[in-house]
Amino acid sequence: MAEERDEAREAADAVLASVRAALRGLEAIPDAATRARAAGLVLREWPAERSLAKEIRQQAVDSLHVGQGLDFPEIGRLIGTDRSRAWRIWKGMD
Repeated sequence: MAEERDEAREAADAVLASVRAALRGLEAIPDAATRARAAGLVLREWPAERSLAKEIRQQAVDSLHVGQGLDFPEIGRLIGTDRSRAWRIWKGMD
């Protein structure tokens, strides 16, 4: 299981590095006013991107539960949480 967590950490780190690199693209905007407005727009849109990550996590838990037939204690162990949180993720409550 530690190996799975290492793979997840590596995958998350790679995605986060890409996100950071994309955000650093804001720094390349030469006009300060345009750069500030663009950064503000990104900040305003950010909650939707957080929702996307939650949807992806929920779909993955659904795949483990419905697709692979795992129960919530098993899912919780696989994703590093407890069974009740795994269930709440699956229901879209967390």
